[in-house]
Amino acid sequence: MTMNSILAAAAAALILATPMAHATGGSWICENQMDMDHEEARAISGANNGLYQILMKTRENWDIAHRREQCEAYAEGRPYEISCLNDRRDWDEIKAMVPEEYFGMSSESLTPHFQAIQNNTDEAIAVARYCRDVGAIE
Repeated sequence: MTMNSILAAAAAALILATPMAHATGGSWICENQMDMDHEEARAISGANNGLYQILMKTRENWDIAHRREQCEAYAEGRPYEISCLNDRRDWDEIKAMVPEEYFGMSSESLTPHFQAIQNNTDEAIAVARYCRDVGAIE
């Protein structure tokens, strides 16, 4: 055996013995950056802009919880789906998260309720960090 063949064999063995990098599960980014779910929120809220704003904020909260669930499933080796959420959100579940009495209130009456909704920026960042840490997203 020549020195070149020994080196080639050693290199091949080293490459085959090296563990594969953990593949990422996917991305939440949509090809079309347009948020297609505004129409769904508008269909539920009608002309009530206050209710529409509450639904959109509730949708953000649903997105955060859904992303965490999917990344946890990924980390545990269970089935998961990490992809664009447009047209995949559970609007019945989102609507159920909004207090029932809000649906009979005027837009002006809903203003303090909208302002009271927690800004979940920290939670969104924590979920993104968790998803990256477990390898579910880049």
